[in-house]
Parts: sequence; structure tokens; C-alpha cells
Amino acid sequence: MNIKVLFFSGLFLFSMAGCSAQKIDEQKKQLVLMDLIKRSLEHGHFDPVNIDDDFSKKAMKIYLEQADVFKRFYIQSDIDEFKKFETSLDEQFKSYDFGFFDLSYGILDERTKEAEELCLDILDKPFDLEKDGGKFELDPEKRNWAANKNELRKVWENSLKYEIISRVGDQLDRQDKLTSNKDSTSKIKTIKEIEADSRDKVRKRYKDWFHELRKLDRSDRMADYVNALVSVYDPHTNFFPAKDRQDFDILFSGQLEGIGATLSTRDGYVTIISIVPGGPAWKQGDLEVNDKIVKVGQFEEEPVDITDWRVDKAVQLIRGKKGTLVKLTVQKMDGSQKIIPINRDVVVMEETYAKSAILEDNKSGNKTGYLYLPSFYANFDDPKGRSSSQDVKKELEKLMKENVNGIVLDLRGDGGGSLQDAIEIAGYFIDFGPIVQVKAKDGGARVYGDPDPGVIYSGPLVIMVNSISASASEILAAAMQDYNRALIVGSPQTFGKGTVQRFFNLDELARGYDDIKPLGSLKMTIQKFYRIDGGSTQLNGVKSDIVMADAYAYFDIGERELKFPMEWNKVEAAQYKKFDNEKLFKQLKSRSEQRIASDDAFKLLNENAHRLKENRDRTLISLKLDNYRAEKKRLEEIAKKYERLGKDSLDVRVLPISVDLAEASKDSTKNVLFKKWLGAIRTDNYIYESSRIVNDWSSMGIARKND
Repeated sequence: MNIKVLFFSGLFLFSMAGCSAQKIDEQKKQLVLMDLIKRSLEHGHFDPVNIDDDFSKKAMKIYLEQADVFKRFYIQSDIDEFKKFETSLDEQFKSYDFGFFDLSYGILDERTKEAEELCLDILDKPFDLEKDGGKFELDPEKRNWAANKNELRKVWENSLKYEIISRVGDQLDRQDKLTSNKDSTSKIKTIKEIEADSRDKVRKRYKDWFHELRKLDRSDRMADYVNALVSVYDPHTNFFPAKDRQDFDILFSGQLEGIGATLSTRDGYVTIISIVPGGPAWKQGDLEVNDKIVKVGQFEEEPVDITDWRVDKAVQLIRGKKGTLVKLTVQKMDGSQKIIPINRDVVVMEETYAKSAILEDNKSGNKTGYLYLPSFYANFDDPKGRSSSQDVKKELEKLMKENVNGIVLDLRGDGGGSLQDAIEIAGYFIDFGPIVQVKAKDGGARVYGDPDPGVIYSGPLVIMVNSISASASEILAAAMQDYNRALIVGSPQTFGKGTVQRFFNLDELARGYDDIKPLGSLKMTIQKFYRIDGGSTQLNGVKSDIVMADAYAYFDIGERELKFPMEWNKVEAAQYKKFDNEKLFKQLKSRSEQRIASDDAFKLLNENAHRLKENRDRTLISLKLDNYRAEKKRLEEIAKKYERLGKDSLDVRVLPISVDLAEASKDSTKNVLFKKWLGAIRTDNYIYESSRIVNDWSSMGIARKND
């Protein structure tokens, strides 16, 4: 894409008269940056928005939420002052005016200094944990801005008391266990002593936190402001300062020694976006997608609270040398906290590739092929390098040699990747025809079809998805669903990301401004995906033909939950011919739904999904220690009912393919990971039910070729 950018040099000269050299450079960089971004969006964004009052209101909302996520700095009078600019940010964006930003930045700087004094003053005095302080609302979206400074102090008091209560409660729980185990070697402390210790630790944590906040300069805050403006276009269009490019879902993998997880900042928390298969976190087994990292500890050192931290700052604590231990305190989906120790290591990239196994039903003896695809990977630097499409082809051929009666393709948690690989993989299951439509800003949708006529595998096919399956996963699943070639099973619908982004290096666009570089990068939405039936995967994703409630079933997850997502729409359908499977699919769906409805394990899984959602929505927390501990104990007792979920072996044997077993046996680490993976399959109710659908399909009919 060619983005032409024009600058008005007179604007720079006029606005900088009488300024110091350093200030001139800062202003010049600020103006060039804003001009580059504004014009790049105008010329390159797939669906540029109108820069009007509505744009201004949205940008204001995003900026204030980003600047003060937990509503612990600004007070209502500040918000009222900012509201005067609510419909003028559009004009300021157009005219390179930074009046609102300068005002908000100055007030935030002042409020931050006041908050530090306030916070440390509160922590100087003991908390009365036996006094009923009412309840504290953890979700800032459910709280109003503090009316004045006195009310803001109350917000800080409640917030800090909650932290102390949670620490004291945890310590008392540990002491109770020591007492019940008659461990006389450990000293039993009083509540007063534990409160004092906890307060000291919280005080240190906040001193460190405010110290980090003071390191943020004008350019850091400016990046937040610019991001508020560009995020109105869509949630995937973002500005990345040069030093923060790694903030984009940092991946601890490859040659990097770390924990093996994709991280991103969400709602003030460093959040787990995905777990790298084969990585240290995956091996340890307790870290899960959507876990929020609250604290990071090194071996036996006191954990550091990273709430409100930027990803790049948190990474410095999480990353470390191979063989060292990091302890992550995470907030789980149900609101509980758990300490997860992980030994850092080099991520085993081999485990991120496609692999397969055989599921043999203990009753019928039927053999089903299971193929797991964690991502649509490809080596873009080396056309001859390893790719997901070639690996999937090899796995399909291995499974067919084993005479399986059908195949389960698992795309759960697959966030996408290479479009070309998704197209090629879809082509393995049909003879010929379109796979996906891609539309750029100008012109109609372009149809991408099966690049290699002929079928690799023509038997029964079930594709597993969940609410995190996105992008290329949705392209493949949608194509197979539109053709009636496969049954889609899993979460009610997939993530719903039907857009394509590209990074633009702003330094390359700003020719002749070497004195103010580096400027950073702009990630911008440039294309949109459409199914071959004409509908977009945007927002709607792919709806499962057979729904199996998983842990995320009742959570609001997906593109539709992000701020200002691009809309769903349609283009003209491509020409294609469906497989004659409608009647068969209705029968398969009916049988599966009957099994699921009568299966005790699925009933329990569904109950647990409701429990997790209810716990996450329970955001009012008691500020009395006894009440807090009683509620925590109640929730822990309820959780015991679900401890065995995903741990009991099912009525199926999981057999490795002989060549894979021989390869894994050559390396002890690979062998352990391989056996662990096989064991996890045998306890997965969703995989087991998918294999039973394949068995039904095999016995009732086969897919007809499209011709």
C-alpha cells in the first residue's frame, strides 16, 4: 500500500517561534507524528471514520478510561473541566491542537502527586479489620468518579483496606493449615502482627508503583492520547511508540527465554492472551487464557504488584534466564487468586506445530483421527520454511494410513495467522472452489479459491472451535460450514475478528525528518474477510452447529465486546456448490445433543461455566475480615465439586502414530511432552464427544464430492 503524506512546514515554523531548541524538537516531533497518523488513516484505513463530534466523544471516553483505569486520580471537577472539550477533540485533531491533552496531562500529573501522598498517609495507620466497612466495588465501571478529594480519599481507603484484608486472609489460611497439621516449627502470628506485615508490603508495592508512574514522561502520555484517537477507528488500529512496539501481544517464544505465553494489557491488568504449547507455562499447566497477572515474584523474593503496569515494564520481571523460577500471582476467571510457580526455559517451538493421534473407542473399537492445529504458522522470510499447511497435509496422510473412520480438527484457542495456509488447508477437504473473500478499501471483494484442485481427505470431518478461535481459524471453519463439508462444534460462536491489520513504520513515511526519529509504528486495519456465502466473520464469527458449553460459555468474549468494533456486513456470495449433507447433519446434531443433555460430565461442565460467570460478576467485596474469609471459604467449598473436571479418563484409548512415537522417543523432553499431550486428550470431554459424532457420521453416511 502506498500512503502519500504531505506536510505543512510553515505550520511548524509558526508554532515554534520563541521556544527553546529542546521544546522545538518536541513540538516538531509531535506535529509530524500527528500529521503522519491522521493522513495515513485517511488514505489507508479500510473504513475511515468521520472526524466529527461523535468521534470526539468516543475519543474522550477512551482517553479518560486509559488515563485513570481504576478512577483513583481524577475527581468529578476534573471530569467536568474535560467535558468542555467533549465535542472539540475532532477539531483539535484536524488542526494539530493539543490544548485538551496539555490540560489533562497537567491535571493528571498534579493528581498523581496528591494520590501518592494520600496513599502513603493512609498506609501509615493500622486498619481495623474487624470493623464492618461495608463493601468495596472492584469494578471501576460500576463506580462513579469521586465527587471531591474527601471522597477520593475514601476510595483509596477502601481499595487499600481490601488489599490488606486479602493478604491477611491468605496468611491466616496458611496458619490454619499449619495448626491443623500440628506444625510446631512455624511461628503463629496475631492478626495485628499480620496486618502490620501486610501493610508494610503494600506500602512498598505502592512506593515502587508511584516510582514507575513518575518515570512516564509527556511522550508516554502523548502515546496514550494518540491511541485514544486512533482506537475510535476500530479496536485493532493502534499507535506504538518506537520503544513500545513489543507491547503488541508480546510472545515469549523462539530464542527468548521466558514463560511461553502471549501477554497484553486489558482493563489495567497484564492478561494472558494465549499459552504457547510446549512452553514453560504450558508444561506447568496452571496458567490459563484470560488469567490476569497481579504480582510477579522472583524465587523467594517478595512479589511485586504489577496492577496498572505497562506490558513492557511487566515483561522485565517475567522474563529471565533459563532455569530460574518466577512466581506469578494471577486472578482466575472466577475472581480467585492463585500463585503459579514457573521455571523459565526456552520455548520448544516444535510443540507449536500441528500434530495428530488416534482415538479408539473402547466399546466399538472405531478409530478416529485427531489433528491439533495451534496456529496457522508460516515462515514468511523463507518460502521453503515450515508451514502449517504442509504440516497438516502430512498429518492427514499419516492418519489416513491408519484407516481412521473420520477426523476431528481441533482449532480451539487458535488465534489465526497465515491467510494463505488457511486457504490451502481448506482446499485439502474439497475438490475445487472458493474459500474466502477479501475486500480492501477500494474495489470489490476478491475471491481466493482452492489453489490445488483435488482432495486430500474426503471422509467425515468435525472441526472444534471455541470463543478464542479467531481470524484464519474462522476462515477455515466458515468455508467448511458454508460447503456443508464439516460440522462445527464448540462454543456458541468464535471470536469474530474479520479484519486484517498491517504495521506501518512511520520513520519510512517521514522522509527528511531524521532529527526527530524514531517516531514508532501505526498498526492499521486495511482489509476485511468475508465468507463465501457473502457474510463477514466480523462480530458474528462462526456459529457452532453443535454447542458444547465450555468454561468461557457465559463470558462476554469476542470482537463484539471490544470498543468501537467495525460493523458486520455482506458482499455478494461467491459461486460454490454445497455438499448434500443437510439431512445427515440434522441427524448427527440430534444424536449429539441428546448425548450431551444426558451426560453427567457435560451437566457438570455447564454448571461450572455458570459458576465461573457468577463469581466473575460478583464484584462487591466485604471490607470486614471475618465476612471476607467466610465468603472465600464458601466459594472454595463450592469449587471442590468441580475439581475432578478434566481429570477423569474417558471411555477411549488415545494411541500415538508409530512414526511420531519413534520420533518423540529420541528426546526425553519431547517424550514427556508427547505423553502429557496424549493423556490430556483422553480426559477431554469435548474431544471425546467430537469423536462420537465422527463415529455416527461414519456409520450413517459419507460426504459427497462437490462437482
